[in-house]
Amino acid sequence: MQPIGANAQLLANDALAKWLIEDFPFRIQLSSIFPFLPVAGDSFRYATTGLLNPGSTLGQCDTISEDTKQPNDLNRVHRFAEIATHFRVSYKAQDIFSSNVNDQVAVQMALAVRELLYKFWVLFESGDTLVNPDEFDGLLRLVDPSNTIDLQGRALTLEDLDRARERVRANDGRCVVIFTSSIGKRAINASHYVRGFKPDSEEMEFTSPDGTAKFEQVLKFDGAPVYINDLNQIYECNDNNTGTPIPSEKISRLNDNEPPLATNIWFFSLGPGSLHGIKPEKAQNIITRSTILADASTLVYHLAMPVGIALGSAAALSVIKNVTIPKCR
Repeated sequence: MQPIGANAQLLANDALAKWLIEDFPFRIQLSSIFPFLPVAGDSFRYATTGLLNPGSTLGQCDTISEDTKQPNDLNRVHRFAEIATHFRVSYKAQDIFSSNVNDQVAVQMALAVRELLYKFWVLFESGDTLVNPDEFDGLLRLVDPSNTIDLQGRALTLEDLDRARERVRANDGRCVVIFTSSIGKRAINASHYVRGFKPDSEEMEFTSPDGTAKFEQVLKFDGAPVYINDLNQIYECNDNNTGTPIPSEKISRLNDNEPPLATNIWFFSLGPGSLHGIKPEKAQNIITRSTILADASTLVYHLAMPVGIALGSAAALSVIKNVTIPKCR
């Protein structure tokens, strides 16, 4: 690791682009549309109820049957995690090199925010407060077992996709999105190709690097667009069709020579009463604090993001687990 002064000189040359460019970024496509609700307290609770019975017909002067709704014994409680990182900038670097091209703090700040987002999207699927109480519970903890389809090493089929899609019944099954890794996307494509079908797609608008709006075809299934997250859990398949998680920092370096890999394909509806993010009502999305080292002319910037996710109806979330490309042997 270079001393921070040497790093500053690398960022100060006027022949360089203004920003420190990430060579191996993770795709976190859902981040552009994922909704967050502000929460006044230190947690967010959903009181849920079981299956409702249809109302009954009423005859002349009949007694109306009582059906007072009872909440489940335990509320679904969603708590915050505080995700944090920090970086350092020397006085000299900021005073001298920032006068050239690049503001040293701004350069570091942009990537520090990206680091916070990466951690959020790791926890989004695999966060587990039973393992680490400083995390929030992710999708693997929130999904109801009855809405889980485990392929156990066999190939994904269109029928599997239909079954998982139909188990999202919140919001009358409308506005559902699909969330998976690149392996899951390839499995969805393969489930169509093997049946002689072309996967469905829809033209959507995105911003290109030059700042202009461009249209691009996005994979869909039964009307649900597919969003790719490179930080979803990837499993290395064993001979007995069980999976060993691969660390997230290795995921972007996977290649075709790796052992058979498995992943999950998630289906959910977004918004209040369904799946959404939570953030403290009075806090900024990204909280920035700076301190000065007592024994050095160095500024230390701490970034924190208090955040969590919440699930209203259990019928807002389903999953196909252990999706493989190629198939586990």
